[in-house]
Amino acid sequence: MKKTDIIIAGKTVTLGYCYATEIAFKDYAGEDIQTFIIEMNDAFAQKRLPDVKKSIYLILSGVMAYYSSRDEDAPIKDTDLMNETTPEELAQALAAFTTLYAEFYNIPIGEPKPKEKKGTKGKN
Repeated sequence: MKKTDIIIAGKTVTLGYCYATEIAFKDYAGEDIQTFIIEMNDAFAQKRLPDVKKSIYLILSGVMAYYSSRDEDAPIKDTDLMNETTPEELAQALAAFTTLYAEFYNIPIGEPKPKEKKGTKGKN
């Protein structure tokens, strides 16, 4: 499991990313998490938040995965997310998931660096 701490709805919460996160998201949202990750990145590229309902499902999935793996109660509930989360907190939580997803699947973050071209000597 990959994990990170965030502040959302005014509370410090640990998000976890593993197969449990993916299964919970599929149960909540009815779609694969990879589909939503792409949708999320497209929304961020357009400087807007993605679907709020799916975003809350993603956060709940990560919270559930982490705290249930430790047999602990989560410090946050769905109503906290729906009523107390700011747009900035939501965006930061979703950005954290992009990183967790990349870490879990060992996907390099950022643009690939161009390879240096080896010099070729022309014929004189």
